[in-house]
Amino acid sequence: MRYSVRYECADKNWIVTDSANAGQVMGVHISKTDAYRHAYAEQERWRKFDPVAKHLARIRKVMPQTLVVG
Repeated sequence: MRYSVRYECADKNWIVTDSANAGQVMGVHISKTDAYRHAYAEQERWRKFDPVAKHLARIRKVMPQTLVVG
C-alpha cells in the first residue's frame, strides 16, 4: 500500500504518510480510525490514476469469474 499510518508518541497523533513521495505527511489525526480512513481514501483516489492498477482492472474483466483447479 502506498499510504501508511503510524503513531507519533511525542505528539500523541496518528500520521498518514505517502511512502512513494519520500514519506510526505498527508494528514494528522487524533484517532486511529480517522487516520486509517484517510489512508484508505488516498489509496483509492490514487488507484484511479495508477497505470498498473488500470491494467490489472482490465485483466480482471477478461478473466473468467470462476477458476476450478482440480
